[in-house]
Amino acid sequence: MDSTPILEIRNLKKVFDHDLLKKKQVAIDNLNCHFPTGQCTGFMGHNGAGKTTTIKAIFGLLKPDSGDVLFKGRPLNLEDKRSIGYMPETNKLPANLNCQEILMHHLKIFKPKGTAKRDYRHMVEEKLKEVELWDHRTKRVSKLSKGMGRRLSWAQATIHNPELVILDEPFSGLDPLGRMMMSKLINYLRDDKKTIILCTHELWTVNEVCDELHILKKGRLAYSSLNPIQGQVPKPLMNYQIVTSGISPSKLKDLQGQSLPEWDYINEQDYLIKLGFGEYSDAILWLKALLEESVVVMDFSKHKGFEEEELLVHFEGEKSA
Repeated sequence: MDSTPILEIRNLKKVFDHDLLKKKQVAIDNLNCHFPTGQCTGFMGHNGAGKTTTIKAIFGLLKPDSGDVLFKGRPLNLEDKRSIGYMPETNKLPANLNCQEILMHHLKIFKPKGTAKRDYRHMVEEKLKEVELWDHRTKRVSKLSKGMGRRLSWAQATIHNPELVILDEPFSGLDPLGRMMMSKLINYLRDDKKTIILCTHELWTVNEVCDELHILKKGRLAYSSLNPIQGQVPKPLMNYQIVTSGISPSKLKDLQGQSLPEWDYINEQDYLIKLGFGEYSDAILWLKALLEESVVVMDFSKHKGFEEEELLVHFEGEKSA
Protein backbone atom coordinates (compact mmCIF):
# COMPACT_ATOMS: atom_id res chain seq x y z
CA MET A 1 0.00 0.00 0.00
CA ASP A 2 1.22 3.48 -0.91
CA SER A 3 2.68 5.19 2.18
CA THR A 4 2.11 8.69 0.74
CA PRO A 5 -1.18 10.13 2.03
CA ILE A 6 -3.53 10.99 -0.80
CA LEU A 7 -4.75 14.04 1.10
CA GLU A 8 -2.94 16.11 3.71
CA ILE A 9 -4.15 19.15 5.63
CA ARG A 10 -1.47 21.43 7.06
CA ASN A 11 -2.07 24.23 9.57
CA LEU A 12 -5.52 24.95 8.15
CA LYS A 13 -7.38 27.84 9.78
CA LYS A 14 -10.70 29.52 9.06
CA VAL A 15 -12.37 32.23 11.14
CA PHE A 16 -15.84 33.60 10.37
CA ASP A 17 -16.41 37.22 11.36
CA HIS A 18 -19.18 38.38 9.02
CA ASP A 19 -21.28 39.93 11.79
CA LEU A 20 -19.63 42.86 13.57
CA LEU A 21 -22.04 42.46 16.50
CA LYS A 22 -21.09 38.83 17.14
CA LYS A 23 -17.93 37.20 18.41
CA LYS A 24 -15.61 35.74 15.78
CA GLN A 25 -16.21 32.04 15.18
CA VAL A 26 -13.13 29.86 14.77
CA ALA A 27 -14.36 27.06 12.51
CA ILE A 28 -10.96 25.43 11.83
CA ASP A 29 -8.12 26.04 14.26
CA ASN A 30 -4.67 25.19 12.83
CA LEU A 31 -5.82 21.74 11.77
CA ASN A 32 -3.19 19.15 10.85
CA CYS A 33 -4.18 15.69 9.65
CA HIS A 34 -3.74 13.29 6.75
CA PHE A 35 -5.73 10.56 5.04
CA PRO A 36 -3.82 7.44 3.92
CA THR A 37 -4.19 6.04 0.42
CA GLY A 38 -6.48 3.03 0.00
CA GLN A 39 -8.15 3.20 3.41
CA CYS A 40 -11.41 4.42 4.90
CA THR A 41 -10.75 7.14 7.47
CA GLY A 42 -13.53 8.35 9.73
CA PHE A 43 -13.72 12.12 10.17
CA MET A 44 -15.89 12.47 13.23
CA GLY A 45 -17.10 15.35 15.30
CA HIS A 46 -20.12 16.94 16.88
CA ASN A 47 -22.37 19.03 14.65
CA GLY A 48 -20.48 22.31 14.30
CA ALA A 49 -17.07 20.76 15.01
CA GLY A 50 -15.70 21.96 11.67
CA LYS A 51 -16.10 18.92 9.41
CA THR A 52 -18.16 20.57 6.68
CA THR A 53 -16.01 23.71 6.71
CA THR A 54 -12.94 21.51 6.21
CA ILE A 55 -14.60 19.76 3.25
CA LYS A 56 -15.44 23.11 1.66
CA ALA A 57 -11.82 24.18 2.09
CA ILE A 58 -10.66 20.97 0.39
CA PHE A 59 -12.83 21.67 -2.65
CA GLY A 60 -11.98 25.35 -2.75
CA LEU A 61 -15.58 26.35 -1.99
CA LEU A 62 -14.22 28.66 0.69
CA LYS A 63 -10.78 30.14 1.12
CA PRO A 64 -9.00 29.35 4.41
CA ASP A 65 -7.27 32.19 6.25
CA SER A 66 -4.08 30.15 6.31
CA GLY A 67 -2.76 26.64 5.73
CA ASP A 68 -2.61 24.20 2.84
CA VAL A 69 -4.52 21.29 1.34
CA LEU A 70 -2.18 18.86 -0.44
CA PHE A 71 -3.22 16.12 -2.88
CA LYS A 72 -0.49 13.49 -3.29
CA GLY A 73 1.99 15.93 -1.78
CA ARG A 74 1.19 18.92 -3.99
CA PRO A 75 -1.35 21.78 -3.91
CA LEU A 76 -4.76 20.60 -5.06
CA ASN A 77 -5.54 21.77 -8.62
CA LEU A 78 -8.55 21.60 -10.93
CA GLU A 79 -7.40 18.39 -12.61
CA ASP A 80 -6.98 16.71 -9.21
CA LYS A 81 -10.60 17.53 -8.38
CA ARG A 82 -11.65 15.24 -11.23
CA SER A 83 -10.13 12.41 -9.17
CA ILE A 84 -12.39 13.17 -6.20
CA GLY A 85 -15.98 12.09 -5.64
CA TYR A 86 -18.21 13.90 -3.17
CA MET A 87 -21.51 12.84 -1.62
CA PRO A 88 -23.03 15.78 0.30
CA GLU A 89 -25.12 15.39 3.44
CA THR A 90 -28.25 16.68 1.70
CA ASN A 91 -29.28 15.76 -1.83
CA LYS A 92 -28.76 18.78 -4.08
CA LEU A 93 -29.44 17.17 -7.45
CA PRO A 94 -31.55 18.96 -10.12
CA ALA A 95 -35.16 18.04 -9.35
CA ASN A 96 -36.30 18.08 -12.99
CA LEU A 97 -33.76 15.52 -14.25
CA ASN A 98 -34.14 11.75 -14.04
CA CYS A 99 -31.60 9.26 -12.68
CA GLN A 100 -30.05 8.46 -16.07
CA GLU A 101 -29.72 12.12 -16.99
CA ILE A 102 -28.04 12.99 -13.69
CA LEU A 103 -25.30 10.39 -14.14
CA MET A 104 -24.83 11.03 -17.86
CA HIS A 105 -24.43 14.76 -17.21
CA HIS A 106 -21.90 14.02 -14.46
CA LEU A 107 -19.79 11.84 -16.77
CA LYS A 108 -19.78 14.51 -19.46
CA ILE A 109 -18.44 17.04 -16.96
CA PHE A 110 -15.80 14.85 -15.30
CA LYS A 111 -14.73 12.94 -18.44
CA PRO A 112 -13.12 9.92 -16.70
CA LYS A 113 -9.61 9.12 -17.93
CA GLY A 114 -9.33 6.12 -20.22
CA THR A 115 -13.07 6.04 -20.89
CA ALA A 116 -14.65 6.67 -24.30
CA LYS A 117 -17.91 8.60 -24.55
CA ARG A 118 -19.53 5.60 -26.22
CA ASP A 119 -19.10 3.72 -22.93
CA TYR A 120 -21.03 6.26 -20.84
CA ARG A 121 -24.45 4.65 -21.30
CA HIS A 122 -23.12 1.28 -20.19
CA MET A 123 -21.43 2.89 -17.16
CA VAL A 124 -24.71 4.57 -16.19
CA GLU A 125 -26.60 1.28 -16.50
CA GLU A 126 -24.04 -0.60 -14.38
CA LYS A 127 -24.00 2.07 -11.67
CA LEU A 128 -27.79 2.32 -11.44
CA LYS A 129 -28.00 -1.46 -11.13
CA GLU A 130 -25.37 -1.36 -8.38
CA VAL A 131 -27.53 0.99 -6.29
CA GLU A 132 -30.79 -0.76 -7.29
CA LEU A 133 -32.17 2.20 -9.22
CA TRP A 134 -32.16 0.76 -12.76
CA ASP A 135 -35.91 0.13 -12.63
CA HIS A 136 -36.34 3.79 -11.64
CA ARG A 137 -33.95 5.18 -14.23
CA THR A 138 -36.53 7.47 -15.86
CA LYS A 139 -37.91 8.75 -12.56
CA ARG A 140 -37.22 12.40 -11.82
CA VAL A 141 -35.22 13.36 -8.74
CA SER A 142 -38.25 15.17 -7.31
CA LYS A 143 -40.16 11.86 -7.29
CA LEU A 144 -37.49 9.80 -5.51
CA SER A 145 -37.81 8.71 -1.89
CA LYS A 146 -35.16 9.83 0.62
CA GLY A 147 -33.38 6.48 0.39
CA MET A 148 -33.42 6.49 -3.41
CA GLY A 149 -32.07 10.02 -3.42
CA ARG A 150 -29.17 9.01 -1.18
CA ARG A 151 -28.34 6.07 -3.43
CA LEU A 152 -28.41 8.30 -6.51
CA SER A 153 -26.13 10.77 -4.74
CA TRP A 154 -23.76 7.87 -4.04
CA ALA A 155 -23.89 6.82 -7.70
CA GLN A 156 -23.03 10.35 -8.82
CA ALA A 157 -20.10 10.53 -6.39
CA THR A 158 -18.55 7.28 -7.60
CA ILE A 159 -19.49 6.79 -11.28
CA HIS A 160 -16.37 8.58 -12.63
CA ASN A 161 -14.11 6.09 -10.78
CA PRO A 162 -12.50 8.63 -8.40
CA GLU A 163 -9.35 7.87 -6.42
CA LEU A 164 -10.72 9.67 -3.36
CA VAL A 165 -14.36 9.62 -2.23
CA ILE A 166 -15.61 12.02 0.44
CA LEU A 167 -18.89 10.97 2.07
CA ASP A 168 -20.67 13.55 4.23
CA GLU A 169 -23.09 11.81 6.61
CA PRO A 170 -23.96 9.05 4.07
CA PHE A 171 -26.26 7.26 6.56
CA SER A 172 -28.34 10.36 7.32
CA GLY A 173 -32.08 9.72 7.09
CA LEU A 174 -31.77 6.08 6.04
CA ASP A 175 -33.87 3.26 7.48
CA PRO A 176 -32.15 0.03 8.70
CA LEU A 177 -32.22 -1.57 5.23
CA GLY A 178 -30.86 1.61 3.68
CA ARG A 179 -28.05 1.73 6.23
CA MET A 180 -27.18 -1.89 5.53
CA MET A 181 -26.97 -1.19 1.80
CA MET A 182 -24.87 1.95 2.33
CA SER A 183 -22.42 -0.03 4.50
CA LYS A 184 -22.20 -2.63 1.74
CA LEU A 185 -21.48 0.04 -0.89
CA ILE A 186 -18.75 1.58 1.25
CA ASN A 187 -17.16 -1.81 1.77
CA TYR A 188 -17.20 -2.39 -2.02
CA LEU A 189 -15.05 0.75 -2.34
CA ARG A 190 -12.74 -0.45 0.44
CA ASP A 191 -12.31 -3.80 -1.31
CA ASP A 192 -11.41 -1.86 -4.47
CA LYS A 193 -8.68 -0.02 -2.47
CA LYS A 194 -10.30 3.38 -2.95
CA THR A 195 -9.49 6.10 -0.43
CA ILE A 196 -12.55 7.14 1.57
CA ILE A 197 -13.13 10.01 3.97
CA LEU A 198 -16.26 9.28 5.99
CA CYS A 199 -17.60 12.41 7.70
CA THR A 200 -20.00 11.42 10.45
CA HIS A 201 -21.11 11.98 14.03
CA GLU A 202 -22.57 8.47 14.39
CA LEU A 203 -20.34 6.31 16.58
CA TRP A 204 -21.39 2.91 15.20
CA THR A 205 -20.02 3.70 11.73
CA VAL A 206 -16.42 3.71 13.01
CA ASN A 207 -16.33 0.03 13.90
CA GLU A 208 -18.53 -0.85 10.91
CA VAL A 209 -16.46 0.54 8.04
CA CYS A 210 -13.44 2.62 9.16
CA ASP A 211 -9.75 1.65 9.14
CA GLU A 212 -8.54 4.88 10.75
CA LEU A 213 -10.12 7.78 12.62
CA HIS A 214 -9.82 11.51 13.27
CA ILE A 215 -12.13 13.21 15.80
CA LEU A 216 -12.61 16.95 15.46
CA LYS A 217 -13.66 19.20 18.35
CA LYS A 218 -14.01 22.97 18.02
CA GLY A 219 -11.98 22.95 14.83
CA ARG A 220 -9.06 20.97 16.28
CA LEU A 221 -8.10 17.31 16.44
CA ALA A 222 -9.28 15.84 19.73
CA TYR A 223 -8.21 12.31 18.75
CA SER A 224 -6.38 10.67 15.87
CA SER A 225 -5.27 7.14 15.12
CA LEU A 226 -2.81 8.63 12.61
CA ASN A 227 -1.54 12.05 13.72
CA PRO A 228 0.18 12.90 17.02
CA ILE A 229 -1.69 15.45 19.15
CA GLN A 230 0.25 17.62 21.61
CA GLY A 231 3.10 15.15 21.65
CA GLN A 232 0.88 12.11 22.27
CA VAL A 233 1.55 9.00 20.20
CA PRO A 234 -1.42 8.15 17.91
CA LYS A 235 -3.49 5.27 19.21
CA PRO A 236 -4.36 2.72 16.50
CA LEU A 237 -7.90 1.48 15.97
CA MET A 238 -6.60 -2.06 16.43
CA ASN A 239 -6.25 -3.14 20.07
CA TYR A 240 -5.99 -6.24 22.22
CA GLN A 241 -8.87 -7.15 24.50
CA ILE A 242 -9.02 -9.36 27.59
CA VAL A 243 -12.45 -10.44 28.86
CA THR A 244 -12.47 -11.51 32.51
CA SER A 245 -14.99 -12.83 35.00
CA GLY A 246 -15.03 -13.11 38.78
CA ILE A 247 -12.89 -10.08 39.62
CA SER A 248 -13.94 -6.60 40.74
CA PRO A 249 -12.76 -3.31 39.21
CA SER A 250 -11.18 -2.39 42.55
CA LYS A 251 -9.13 -5.59 42.51
CA LEU A 252 -8.00 -4.80 38.97
CA LYS A 253 -6.86 -1.36 40.13
CA ASP A 254 -4.90 -3.01 42.95
CA LEU A 255 -3.18 -5.23 40.39
CA GLN A 256 -2.43 -2.22 38.23
CA GLY A 257 -0.63 -0.68 41.19
CA GLN A 258 1.81 -3.59 41.07
CA SER A 259 3.79 -2.12 38.16
CA LEU A 260 1.34 -3.27 35.50
CA PRO A 261 0.74 -0.96 32.50
CA GLU A 262 -2.42 1.13 32.30
CA TRP A 263 -5.28 -0.20 30.21
CA ASP A 264 -6.65 1.92 27.37
CA TYR A 265 -10.21 1.23 28.44
CA ILE A 266 -12.24 -0.81 30.90
CA ASN A 267 -15.84 -1.78 30.24
CA GLU A 268 -18.15 -3.60 32.67
CA GLN A 269 -20.98 -5.68 31.20
CA ASP A 270 -22.99 -7.69 33.72
CA TYR A 271 -20.51 -10.13 35.25
CA LEU A 272 -17.86 -9.56 32.58
CA ILE A 273 -15.10 -6.94 32.49
CA LYS A 274 -13.32 -6.03 29.24
CA LEU A 275 -9.82 -4.58 29.32
CA GLY A 276 -8.37 -3.01 26.17
CA PHE A 277 -4.71 -2.40 25.32
CA GLY A 278 -3.09 -0.71 22.35
CA GLU A 279 0.12 -2.70 22.72
CA TYR A 280 0.36 -6.49 22.53
CA SER A 281 3.15 -6.54 25.13
CA ASP A 282 0.96 -4.70 27.68
CA ALA A 283 -1.90 -7.14 27.11
CA ILE A 284 0.43 -10.13 27.63
CA LEU A 285 1.70 -8.74 30.95
CA TRP A 286 -1.88 -8.38 32.15
CA LEU A 287 -2.88 -11.82 30.88
CA LYS A 288 -0.02 -13.40 32.80
CA ALA A 289 -0.88 -11.46 35.99
CA LEU A 290 -4.56 -12.41 35.81
CA LEU A 291 -3.79 -16.10 35.32
CA GLU A 292 -1.38 -16.03 38.26
CA GLU A 293 -4.23 -14.60 40.37
CA SER A 294 -6.47 -17.47 39.16
CA VAL A 295 -8.83 -14.98 37.50
CA VAL A 296 -11.13 -16.52 34.90
CA VAL A 297 -10.13 -15.24 31.44
CA MET A 298 -13.05 -15.72 29.07
CA ASP A 299 -11.35 -14.37 25.96
CA PHE A 300 -8.13 -12.81 24.69
CA SER A 301 -8.25 -11.48 21.15
CA LYS A 302 -7.16 -8.89 18.66
CA HIS A 303 -9.98 -6.40 18.49
CA LYS A 304 -10.66 -3.86 15.73
CA GLY A 305 -12.45 -0.70 16.74
CA PHE A 306 -13.47 1.18 19.86
CA GLU A 307 -15.73 0.71 22.78
CA GLU A 308 -18.40 3.42 22.54
CA GLU A 309 -17.36 4.80 25.93
CA GLU A 310 -13.92 5.62 24.50
CA LEU A 311 -15.34 7.72 21.70
CA LEU A 312 -17.86 9.52 23.90
CA VAL A 313 -15.01 10.98 25.96
CA HIS A 314 -14.10 13.18 22.99
CA PHE A 315 -17.64 14.56 22.75
CA GLU A 316 -17.93 15.65 26.38
CA GLY A 317 -18.84 19.27 26.94
CA GLU A 318 -20.50 19.59 23.53
CA LYS A 319 -24.17 20.34 23.02
CA SER A 320 -26.32 18.72 20.39
CA ALA A 321 -27.18 20.86 17.42
